[in-house]
Amino acid sequence: MQKIDISTILASAIHESKNHLGTILYQLETLKRLNLPTDGAMALRKVEEGMKQLNDEWVEYLYLYRLASDGYHVHYECHSIDEFLDDQVFALMPSASAKGLQLTYNVSQELTGIFDERLLTAVVSTAVYNALRFAKNSIEINAAIENDYLVVSIEDDGKGFEKTAQEEDELLFQTNTGLGLYFAELSANAHKADERSGYILKQTSDRIGGAKLAIYLPQ
Repeated sequence: MQKIDISTILASAIHESKNHLGTILYQLETLKRLNLPTDGAMALRKVEEGMKQLNDEWVEYLYLYRLASDGYHVHYECHSIDEFLDDQVFALMPSASAKGLQLTYNVSQELTGIFDERLLTAVVSTAVYNALRFAKNSIEINAAIENDYLVVSIEDDGKGFEKTAQEEDELLFQTNTGLGLYFAELSANAHKADERSGYILKQTSDRIGGAKLAIYLPQ
């Protein structure tokens, strides 16, 4: 009997489920056009944002499968960081607004960086979604070049990290599967330049006092 590749089956199942979720999200657009009362419209919005987050998580899991199985090839391109972060904030703003939080970014308009747009988009969205759970009022995305590394950081004004490494992992990257931090690490490590590889650091935000996830990508 031929051995079953369960990981490939699971990846295929996630892909199919993601397609079904996309269909449901399309149908929700029809409901949004109805003249619903305020409470109903707010409830529908929360459902929609939750489904969008689930969709993004499934995309992340598919990338994780490909990265872990060496089935994904990093696509390096030079990007305007201002334009990249503007796109991220635009996509994630509805989720922040639904929780009454402010989401902003700070970067020089001249800054450019070389990276895989799909991977970094998935990492940024994962970090922001987790920050949404702990921020009190605001989340900031910042970017700069440090020692030939592009550094993109997601910062919040929540309580920050706990003292132990285990508590830190649970606090910032607590998901149903616990794969968020692992995915961020793999995505950063996949970026290479000369003999340098990308990495992530968990820190305290000097700007707004909460947690800070810094993604370092070699340039």
